[in-house]
Amino acid sequence: MDDAERRTIQQDCEALSIAYARAVDFRDYDEFVNLFTEDGTLETGVRLEGKQAIAASLKRRPDELRSRHVLTNIFVNVVNRDEATGISYLTLYRHVGPESLRSGPISFDGPFAIGHYQDVFVRMDDGWRFKSRVLHMAFRLDEAREVSQKEN
Repeated sequence: MDDAERRTIQQDCEALSIAYARAVDFRDYDEFVNLFTEDGTLETGVRLEGKQAIAASLKRRPDELRSRHVLTNIFVNVVNRDEATGISYLTLYRHVGPESLRSGPISFDGPFAIGHYQDVFVRMDDGWRFKSRVLHMAFRLDEAREVSQKEN
């Protein structure tokens, strides 16, 4: 594999990570599910195995949840032409409440959580997909502060 092919793989996997954030934040759940292999796993507190389990979990997301997944420091390690691993740092902003249903901005005190995703990417016939995505939290807004923010 030459440097150009390696860079293309890295760019494709970075784009997949960004597509994940956009799809979940803007409720494009069909697209979100299609970012995974048929037997792919997503672990963000609960381990979901396969597209059906991932799709079912998205249906349980409350309508009053507004989120923004900000991804930085995206690093992709190309293993070979058909597999790569990587991490991307996550700063998660979220709000649950009726304000989320309106189009305007919502007041907040800072991020809800900060962590990183650990990824395994695989090449499929129609492009790169997540084989596995695991969220590791480093910081999280404590529940007492979250409740007081909702009351204000």
